[in-house]
Amino acid sequence: MNAAQATAFQEGTGGSFSAADLLWGIQAIGATVAILYVAWVCYTAYVNWGDDHIKAKEMLTVWARSVFVLSVILYLLIN
Repeated sequence: MNAAQATAFQEGTGGSFSAADLLWGIQAIGATVAILYVAWVCYTAYVNWGDDHIKAKEMLTVWARSVFVLSVILYLLIN
């Protein structure tokens, strides 16, 4: 972002926040959504395992996949 774009962004927002603040907000919302999704997937797999809809190996596979997806998303957000 060059100086003219930064100035236009500041004028457009009334100087209340910068582009870096907006990026951080978007990343925070994305990380929250990813964490909530993984928590929901793990909980659903646990309930299904408790009701004998899936086996223990399938539950652990679902958990491992969701944690892997969470790790990749968080790695992309941090870097």
